[in-house]
Amino acid sequence: MKIGIDLGGSHVSIGLVDNNNEIVEKRTYFINDREDMSVKNYILTSIKTGIKEILLSKSLSEKDVKLIGIASPGNPKNGIIQNVVNLGIDNFDITTSLSIYFENAEVYVANDAKCAALAEKTVGSLKDYADSVFLCIGTGIGGAVFMNNKLLVPRKNTGFEFGHMIIRRDGEKCNCGNNGCLETYCSKKKLKEKLCKSLKIKDYVSAAEIIEIVKNNSNKEIDSLINTYVENLALGIGNLINIFEPEVICIGGSIVHYEELIIERLRRKLEVGAYQFNKKNPPKILVARTGNDAGIIGATLIEGNIKEY
Repeated sequence: MKIGIDLGGSHVSIGLVDNNNEIVEKRTYFINDREDMSVKNYILTSIKTGIKEILLSKSLSEKDVKLIGIASPGNPKNGIIQNVVNLGIDNFDITTSLSIYFENAEVYVANDAKCAALAEKTVGSLKDYADSVFLCIGTGIGGAVFMNNKLLVPRKNTGFEFGHMIIRRDGEKCNCGNNGCLETYCSKKKLKEKLCKSLKIKDYVSAAEIIEIVKNNSNKEIDSLINTYVENLALGIGNLINIFEPEVICIGGSIVHYEELIIERLRRKLEVGAYQFNKKNPPKILVARTGNDAGIIGATLIEGNIKEY
């Protein structure tokens, strides 16, 4: 039995994944609900609680858990989570902590964007393409690259931190300490914040509710805001196209909930070769089929697919 865990900038999601790479049961906990608990303790508590609830619902025991895969932001190495700037976490030995509670399970951890990319390559939009770039846009922005059907894995660090590509030298300060990172302009979090501010929304609303409000609101400021977002994202993607020359760019993460607002505009922008050296044959722009569950599915695929040097 395989458990996949997706650690996001705002949530911890735990899923039971079957041999067809489908999620059978899932639990999600939100980091903002932790009250006085530290982020590390909240993550561990959520994982233990989620797994136990799933096991109970399926009449299984902890002995049935043979594999736990964790998709984590930052730069996980040798089972230790490092440099998660959006959560303020560094040097978190999550594999050892979980192995104490689940003695029969092999525990693996890898970068969340790489895990999501593996899910898309195995069962999603990237199945039929040899050369592709996966862009995971949520609280932050990460990514992965496949060349000739092989996931590229650097020796030194996790790599492919597309969100920390500098698109404005004197731009906004990023949580990583640099200025002008793509992430500060194009994360889903930033898009939602700007939309809510412009629409004067102060309470929590879902992506579907925001989209409905935008559709019924002929607001030039909103249209300009979305166009600016798309322009910045196209700039970042244009740079990736020039470097990797992929057949396809796949966009995943929680930004997929805003597909209706941005994807067609982005396609139109890139189809005419915006920011690209080779303008005549731009890559396809696809949306992740596994949606926001890609991290959970991909976490169960770490073994044998993501090599640590």
